[in-house]
Amino acid sequence: MSSLSDVLGPKYFALEAARVDASPTEIIITNDKGNTYYIVTPENLTTDLEEQGFIKVEE
Repeated sequence: MSSLSDVLGPKYFALEAARVDASPTEIIITNDKGNTYYIVTPENLTTDLEEQGFIKVEE
């Protein structure tokens, strides 16, 4: 099983920067009310991440 940091990848401090780097098939998530963002693939957005408080950022 992959570690959380492997699944999340790099941290973004600005939503716009994450949007620029994300491909159309990737999902931007946050877990701290929008202070940091991560880009994940749909298959990596699991119940485990949701249970840890990660949510999708609305487009």
